[in-house]
Amino acid sequence: MNDPKQRKEDPSNTQPMLRLASAGFELASFPLILGAIGYYWLDPWMGYETPFIAIAGVLVGFCLGFYRLILMVNQLPS
Repeated sequence: MNDPKQRKEDPSNTQPMLRLASAGFELASFPLILGAIGYYWLDPWMGYETPFIAIAGVLVGFCLGFYRLILMVNQLPS
């Protein structure tokens, strides 16, 4: 009677969760990508021994990630 295969998910309930999961992925990926670009490409190209651009890339990435997270949360139905 209570077979999980017969149960159907309500699509209106799973859509916001998938959007928040993608926001979490963006929150994690922006700092990693920008930090890696700064550390492996821009810092050596500019001749810096200290990874100034990588640190700035991580900070800018967190700002972008939180900005995208706030935009997505504001678009969720209440």
